[in-house]
Amino acid sequence: MIGAALPDEATARGWREAGWWAGVTILDALAEAVRRTPGKTAVAAPGGVSMTYAELDAEAGRLAAGLAALGVGPGDVVALQLPNCAEFVCLHLAVSRLGAVTNPLLPNYRTKELDYILRHGGAKVAVIPQRHRGFDYPPMYAALAAGLPGLRAVVVVGGEAPGMVGFAQLRAGAAAAPPPARVDSGEITALIFTSGTESTPKGVMHSHDTTMYATRTMARVVGLGSDDVVWMPSPIGHGNGFLWGMRQALTIGGTLVLQDAWDPEEALRLIETHRCTFTLCATPFAAMLVEQPSAASRDLACFRIFATAGAPIPRHLGPLARERIGCTLIGMWGMTECFVGTASPPDDPDERLWGTDGRAMPGIEVAIFDEDRQRILPPGEVGELATRGPHVALGYLNDPERTRQTFTPGGWLFTGDLAVLDAAGYIRIAGRRKDIINRGGLKVSASEVEEMLLLHPSVREVAVVGVPDDRLGEKGCAFVVPRGDAAPDLAALVRHLEARGVAKYKLPEFLTLVPELPMTSSGKVQKFVLRERFMREHGQAGGSA
Repeated sequence: MIGAALPDEATARGWREAGWWAGVTILDALAEAVRRTPGKTAVAAPGGVSMTYAELDAEAGRLAAGLAALGVGPGDVVALQLPNCAEFVCLHLAVSRLGAVTNPLLPNYRTKELDYILRHGGAKVAVIPQRHRGFDYPPMYAALAAGLPGLRAVVVVGGEAPGMVGFAQLRAGAAAAPPPARVDSGEITALIFTSGTESTPKGVMHSHDTTMYATRTMARVVGLGSDDVVWMPSPIGHGNGFLWGMRQALTIGGTLVLQDAWDPEEALRLIETHRCTFTLCATPFAAMLVEQPSAASRDLACFRIFATAGAPIPRHLGPLARERIGCTLIGMWGMTECFVGTASPPDDPDERLWGTDGRAMPGIEVAIFDEDRQRILPPGEVGELATRGPHVALGYLNDPERTRQTFTPGGWLFTGDLAVLDAAGYIRIAGRRKDIINRGGLKVSASEVEEMLLLHPSVREVAVVGVPDDRLGEKGCAFVVPRGDAAPDLAALVRHLEARGVAKYKLPEFLTLVPELPMTSSGKVQKFVLRERFMREHGQAGGSA
């Protein structure tokens, strides 16, 4: 059973009185959509799958019955490692009906990530695909389950496997759907693990209050309503797609259009066909849409807002997006621990939309602190970005030490991001305190990859550095000091990491052999020197391999 750590009751009461926490859940949003527009398309998913709100509600009831028959109840964790599909949406609502907690997982997580997350999160049930992008999931989960006594059942979508529950069996798991649990908006609805800012991911706990604040406030700021169609190409097994795709569409009673495998031409087709109006995802997606020659020949007048996060908006991209695909790019900043902190309203001047990461959302505070986290810096000075308000998560699951380090008694969430605040209240991200690589919006811990590479017999020393990439923002380059004469090549290092269950997005994509690593007098690797060397040798952007 999951319990929240934050905030204190007086603070929570203040947010309720102010209306930031409105006491509503995702189930309330679903019920309202079913009441108003039962025949409206709720989800359009890959494979031509389409579900109305009435169908979505009924399916969520059936799946809730099946999950209850497996022993899922209030506070239990259900892990969903599925691609972008209608089943994910139905299952999240089914889990919510039981008062249980959804743990979304990226489809490309493998043994190394999953063993920790499923164990630490205490998942009672996991739902997986039979096969996705050439990978068979049941054998991996059969091996994992042997060491996870708390994992009571594994459900397989799209097939069956020995000792596991088929999805059809889950749907027929009980004669009648149980009545929805009485779900309080303060209860945890999602347990989302960070995607790699540290070697050990953190389980971020979000309630209905924190998530509904985010989606309801975003809808007000950018003008979303029930007529809007939300296109989501990011995985809904990741915090971004989970909230800004699936839950944003459900919050407003709009339509969710899911794209699984990324392809810019297919993205343009989906936007045109389904008359999509909004998305919020990583900046590289916008850049790739703009680059498509066919964009000029498509009817994309419907597409109004492309909110971007995870990387700065290149100054040339905003005008091009408006010219070629007709949408307004909006800069924003957020993280798993708070989803959204700042954003630019679409009627802001261009220099604000594309030259900043936005200003504090209504009801939220942001500040820039000095290195000791004691003093708030004046506008114009670079320091650590902190935020507090009704958007902030309720702490890290079973991790009191890191909760204390990140969530202060004063309510400030310290982000690890370096930023500067201007006199008008707009921020600009200037870098990161933590040594992470931001690959297309997914965070990769350099130290985690380094620890694994040091196990290779041909590696004596290694530093993994984020280097510029013109599509993904950053990619990883491993600077390796070989051990003896046996210098490894990139393919050998990749095979070494894959054999240890490292997810594909964490694999370095460049290798540079060096006789020694540049060090400070205290023995720390000077990664900025390595990054500058890479840019001198390869140009300002690494290109797309």
